Amino acid sequence: MTHRSVLLILDGMGLSETDQGSAVTRKTMPTFFALAERQGCARLEASGPGVGLESGKAGNSEVGHVNIGAGRMVPGTLSRIDDAWASGEWAEAGPWESLAGEARLHLVVLLSDAGVHGHWRTAARAAQLAARHGVAEVFVHVVLDGVDSRAGSAPGLLDALVEEVAAIPRARIATVSGRKWACDRSGDLDLTRYCVAGLRGEIEQPVFSRDALAQHLEREGVESAFPFHVVDRDGFIARGEPVLLCSHRADRASQLAAVLDVRSVVYAMVPMEGGIIPRERVFFPTRPVKEGLVDSLREHGIRALRIAEECKFPHVTWFINGLRELPADTPAECIPSVPESGIAVRPEMSIEALCESVLGALRDSRNQALIVNIANLDQVGHTGRLDLAVRAAGAVDRALGRILEACRQHDWSAVITADHGNADCMLTPDGEPLGSHSANPVPLVVESRHGGMPLHGVTGPLALVAPVFLATLGLPAPRSMVPLPEGVAPAPAARAGLAETS
Repeated sequence: MTHRSVLLILDGMGLSETDQGSAVTRKTMPTFFALAERQGCARLEASGPGVGLESGKAGNSEVGHVNIGAGRMVPGTLSRIDDAWASGEWAEAGPWESLAGEARLHLVVLLSDAGVHGHWRTAARAAQLAARHGVAEVFVHVVLDGVDSRAGSAPGLLDALVEEVAAIPRARIATVSGRKWACDRSGDLDLTRYCVAGLRGEIEQPVFSRDALAQHLEREGVESAFPFHVVDRDGFIARGEPVLLCSHRADRASQLAAVLDVRSVVYAMVPMEGGIIPRERVFFPTRPVKEGLVDSLREHGIRALRIAEECKFPHVTWFINGLRELPADTPAECIPSVPESGIAVRPEMSIEALCESVLGALRDSRNQALIVNIANLDQVGHTGRLDLAVRAAGAVDRALGRILEACRQHDWSAVITADHGNADCMLTPDGEPLGSHSANPVPLVVESRHGGMPLHGVTGPLALVAPVFLATLGLPAPRSMVPLPEGVAPAPAARAGLAETS
């Protein structure tokens, strides 16, 4: 008989070396820290090379869930693009055949150095390749970030992009605006239509200046809502002209792609949601990750229910499943989310409804495994308000306590981890509010009904979560996954009779 276990992903919960500026402390989350001290807490690398990112770059929810689901390091999109640039593969990609010789091409780029949602370097290289393929004029539309990249980093990143673009014949910056309009994924098409109107020059726009950006940052502290400014009035997007969305991820670009596609020919670095961009216009098609956690669960006939708020539902389905759709027979519960605009009023979000869903699932004898995302520490962390993050941490800890008590009552093991840091670092060294992800390690704590989980002092990559979770179920991990820490083995009562995975 296979044991039962729940995987709880506390989204945005890193482990800081100090309580200063952190919402993740023994005071705010006493249940978690008492459990960690009692059971042992591994510290896992959720940023940088350990999860397929550049050194020093903070992870995010998508990267985290992909690595958790794979059980091994998965190179990020930026790594894939960089490798294709270095090898010449990008220069030979199919979409260039239809773009070659175009009179004008527009690039829409998220001005970031984080690399997960986008990178300014991608736009600079795309502009170089466009010129190499005979595109007469290249216009770059800059979308300031300050969420995935550090708040206030826009001036330096813009200088780097401008310098690169200036070296490319007949390439220039056209517009500058914040991500508020370009990156909406809530379904608020008014925001997206406003963005498209700005890109097309259909709204009034002052001329961009460094002073205007500096004044905005001094007033707002972040660049994400910087109003549309024009740099080159000849660079607005005209009907029928090709547009390349330089985003590395679909979720924050799909709404924009859908609205732009009505009057433009849209190309993309990666596939957009719903297949709205034809495959022949996509430079880097999705590469599904196989032989991961969910494959092992299905191989052994484990019913694994997914539960998350709507804002994180793709993470426990699409991303943790290796960038593949869930089979139709996979049970899943999507809890309605509080709108992003309402988080400041309700940092508890929908955690009560989510907790009740988890408790019901633990009582249901049909379930053998649960994969749950608790979103508060990330979503509230992005507000940059420590007071709200402290409230969110308290709500998460209370929910954790209820879930752990139910696990003990119904004979479930529990694996608690996170996908990246955020609420653990809410202030800059200068004491300014910070709403970006942190590069701190994340926890891995196990309360097993069957022992054998000594994680005191263990370190390793985030991918370690998958084989540990399988071990609590009494299942061996595929050899493609990272090995278990010394002393950790599948629960012995369930291990007998299982063939080792080859």
